[in-house]
Amino acid sequence: MNALAYFPMYPDDFEADTAHLTLAEDGAYNRLLRLCWRTPGCSIPAEREWIYRRLRALSDDDRAVIDTVLEEFFTIESGRCSNARLTKEWLAANEAYERRKNAGSKGGKAKSLKTLAAASSNAVALAKQPEPEPEPVKKEEPKGSSKKRGSRLSEDWQLPKAWGQWAVSEGLDEISVRREADKFRDYWISAPASKAVKVEWQAVWRNWVRKVLDDRRSKPSRHAARGSNDFGAFGQIPERC
Repeated sequence: MNALAYFPMYPDDFEADTAHLTLAEDGAYNRLLRLCWRTPGCSIPAEREWIYRRLRALSDDDRAVIDTVLEEFFTIESGRCSNARLTKEWLAANEAYERRKNAGSKGGKAKSLKTLAAASSNAVALAKQPEPEPEPVKKEEPKGSSKKRGSRLSEDWQLPKAWGQWAVSEGLDEISVRREADKFRDYWISAPASKAVKVEWQAVWRNWVRKVLDDRRSKPSRHAARGSNDFGAFGQIPERC
């Protein structure tokens, strides 16, 4: 049984990072966090089939949702998949648990020595039982701290060429990509700070494009946009935001 039976939840932080998720994506994210926490080392094998089985993702739609969440919120290192914030909380909780366990072990040994000394001779000085080390109080990070977990989209943001090429490869024509890039920029620069701070903007763009494509498949447009799939005109777009 995992000794770390629970993990802390910070609703404001969580909502700020996940407000854009669909109900299915939010559920998949929570289930992935629980799976990581209950796995030794707070990381899971970076094997999609292994993850699908553990999360009981039986349909293609369920697996697509999991892929989206993994791409945005998890990193892969040495064949293991983990979430940076969750790992930080797990390390702090594990350190506190080990400290309490060691303190309890020291107290038990000292009590045994004290009992033996009293039984052998009342003249023998009794061993002083060490006091358990108090668990340090975790300090909350002050608001406005310089340690940032994300950033806002700049007002002069332009779609990187590689991002546009990816959108075309997914099925959008060039004209639609340019239009969606403008909508993407206008939406996020006008969104409130609690919603518009993101860690990985490329993943947010990919989710945006996927939603556009899903909407088109469910409601086919009567007037398909005319444009080239060559994407050569995107050479004007800078390589970086």
